[in-house]
Amino acid sequence: MLHRRNSRNRAWIMAAVGAMAGAQSALPAQDLRPRGDGTLVDGSVFGVFDGTADAADWTFNESSYEGAITLTTDPGPGVEHRVVCEYDLSAFAAAPSIDAHLTFKLRGVARFPADAAEVQIIAYPADLNETLSDFSAGPTILVATRFIQPFQSATSYMVDAGGAVNQLLQGGTTAIGIRFQINPDTASGASQAFVDVLDAEPGTKPVLSVTVVVPGDSDGDLDVDLDDYRVFTSCLRGPDIPATTACRRFDFDADSDVDLRDAGRFDRYHSLYGR
Repeated sequence: MLHRRNSRNRAWIMAAVGAMAGAQSALPAQDLRPRGDGTLVDGSVFGVFDGTADAADWTFNESSYEGAITLTTDPGPGVEHRVVCEYDLSAFAAAPSIDAHLTFKLRGVARFPADAAEVQIIAYPADLNETLSDFSAGPTILVATRFIQPFQSATSYMVDAGGAVNQLLQGGTTAIGIRFQINPDTASGASQAFVDVLDAEPGTKPVLSVTVVVPGDSDGDLDVDLDDYRVFTSCLRGPDIPATTACRRFDFDADSDVDLRDAGRFDRYHSLYGR
């Protein structure tokens, strides 16, 4: 299995390098737009508030509740809105590693008094087929949490989604769902924020920026060769000697130094991605 995956990684890298027509620079980041997006609703007039979506509207801002992230338990029977975006990652299925960042805008509820809304950004395996099951689909990965204040104007955020993307790709998933929801453990009886987007303006929708990364590649040319080896050896200081900022890329075991353990990893990456 490992041999097949290594061969696939090498083939992917060689194809990517060939596509650059000999250019010695990394592939640029690709900005992915959602293949599907919208709001899922549980409870209130739509059905029983039970943790299962009762209605879906895969559009934004067509009514006052589109784009809403809501959890209301008091007063009344309760209602929850969750916003979902799904992205196609099939082009990166064989990539060795991915850097990914999610960029989006959130704004606060125009209501006083109100507590800050604890918005969770959740990743999960998706199928690009928008269904009510996306309301609670999993297994889930918590990407980030943001607290949105009442009356907060539309504010741009960028969060690191690389860990979630790589975990899902390594598990065989070729699509990722991003779900915006209020923390279900929120004590407040009414909590709300909004994903600030418009269907009429696709450029306002959350963007997943994806960049292919080759471990051990110090100059961004998508291989691990003698040029990278020279940089690596200059960083090889030994255990318990903190790596400089420039050398942290070679701290493969994340123990804050560059030592013989990292050298073993570098040799492996050279065998996989060397030219």
